[in-house]
Amino acid sequence: MEGHRWQLQHTRWLIVGLLFMLAACSTPTANSTPLAAVITPAVTLAPTAMPTLTAVPTATNTATPTTTPSPTPTPTATAVSLTVQGDIRTALLHDPVPSGSAACGLVDLFDFPIDPPHAASVSRGGSDFGVFRSRYDKFHAGEDWGGPSGQSNLGTPVYSIGHGLVTYAQPLGWGRDQGVVIIEHTFANGRTVLSFYGHLDPESVLLTPGSCVQRGQLVGKIGQPRSSPHLHFEVRTQAPYQTLTGYWPEDPTTVGWLWPSQEIWAARVAAIPGVSWVRPFARVTQNDEIAIGGSQPIGYADDTSFLLLEGGQLTRLNMNDGRSNPILFSLDTIDAALRHDTNNLLFLADSNSDTLAAYSLPDLIQQWEIRLTLNSAIRLLPLPDGGVVAATRTSLTAVSAAGDTLWTLPLDSQVLDWQLAANALYLTTDGNDGRWWQITTEGAHPIADLGGKLALNGSDLWLYHREGLYRFDLIAANPTPILVYDLPPGTVSRGDLLALPDGGVLLAHADAADRRLLQFDANGRLTWERSYAGQIQGNVTLHLANGRPYLASSLGSGNNGELVLYALDQAQNSLTRVFEGGSRTPLANEMWVTAVSDSQLLVNVGGGPLALFEPTLNKP
Repeated sequence: MEGHRWQLQHTRWLIVGLLFMLAACSTPTANSTPLAAVITPAVTLAPTAMPTLTAVPTATNTATPTTTPSPTPTPTATAVSLTVQGDIRTALLHDPVPSGSAACGLVDLFDFPIDPPHAASVSRGGSDFGVFRSRYDKFHAGEDWGGPSGQSNLGTPVYSIGHGLVTYAQPLGWGRDQGVVIIEHTFANGRTVLSFYGHLDPESVLLTPGSCVQRGQLVGKIGQPRSSPHLHFEVRTQAPYQTLTGYWPEDPTTVGWLWPSQEIWAARVAAIPGVSWVRPFARVTQNDEIAIGGSQPIGYADDTSFLLLEGGQLTRLNMNDGRSNPILFSLDTIDAALRHDTNNLLFLADSNSDTLAAYSLPDLIQQWEIRLTLNSAIRLLPLPDGGVVAATRTSLTAVSAAGDTLWTLPLDSQVLDWQLAANALYLTTDGNDGRWWQITTEGAHPIADLGGKLALNGSDLWLYHREGLYRFDLIAANPTPILVYDLPPGTVSRGDLLALPDGGVLLAHADAADRRLLQFDANGRLTWERSYAGQIQGNVTLHLANGRPYLASSLGSGNNGELVLYALDQAQNSLTRVFEGGSRTPLANEMWVTAVSDSQLLVNVGGGPLALFEPTLNKP
């Protein structure tokens, strides 16, 4: 009997076990959800240990950004295309009208002497003005131009750069070096310049002194001088009836010669509505050598002058007329400069001598000078209390307004962007290991393992990362970066982020499939999106003037560089060209636009003209 009971209980346990096994192996119903489907991938940043600082507490781990729902980015272009409109050149052209001051009419625009208007197909021309040539022991007073690429220079047509009066025309004006034509051009303000065309085929020189020519009219053809065929092209303010030699024993700019291709672009830019003045590209002489590059806007020195860093020295720019003069300091070379608005201090750094110095503004009296270990390219960034951060490729060093070194932090990558808030400096570093930092006088604290571009709008700090837009509330109790919008992986250097007056931001994003403008309101909600893919090339930056957003695109390679500024009209879904500048000696990394007032922009075409521009379009 006991054996029977044991067998019955055993059978019952076997049945229960089989039932549990069958339940575990059953297939989910249509309403059930696999475990993997309820785990939503989140943006999670690994905690990062703070590098050891000098006199700074150890930083805490980086924050993990939280996310809000956003559309899933797609690999194909989805935005409606923007309309790009406006033809600045056509609007400025006019036929010459004789007047008392200009018998052959006033200049409208200048074009290039070969392959006008832009010389787009010409590779040689625009880069050898003012160079010293030892075989003549003199400086070149013009530019040597060739014909369109792939063609022989001999016989290439040469055209007048603008409306003007022929002052000299001789088939053998240079003897064995052949024909010469000189044309006088008069501007609306009464200024005159001369364009000079040398090494012309004698039989092609048909113009006569006293005759009028129009922009683009044939002057002659390239002949065969003693050297290889080419056009010797000058722009100058002296000797309307003399050929001279094409060379000069000193810097030709000191005795009336102008950089020809620079003057062509300067004349074009000066004619644009809204341009107050234009200054051709400035080449700085250091130790009897010409130094180019390094152009950066620094800020106002006083009410009427603006500071530029050019070619290793500081320049004072008169904002009324565009004239500029160098300022002499005790530093041999100035590699970085910062104007701090909090206390009107000007900080200057010389990496060769490892020197950081501070000067008061506007009198430029030195306050202090200290030695730092710089050893590489340097940027100066503002601390909220009036001090400065010296940023190199490998470190950050904080210095107080009184010149005391506060702390030093090692860096894995260089600074990409920064924004100064009331209580802290926020910066990002670039590369795959880019980070987002909060900087104070006490130390440096990582916010997140995110690099990108920053925009400050009230208490909100926005970050444009290559894969998304983040918002950081500066006054929150425990601020954490919030991902408000996903983006297809893109290239931050080809896009930008702009704070808008309504508290939102405008974002330019470039990815493999599209290039888009996206606008977000103050809450991070996408309100507007349009594509400019295939219509605008190069790097893009965003700017604000008269309350309206503007997009600047820049390209610089070979012999042609260009910076174009567009006004954005969201109601019409359009971009309108309002400014065009260029250079035959482009410096792509020095094409920039900066706001110098609520309505004015300072526009620098790297290797080309600098202009003060006030857009004439109405506010949006």
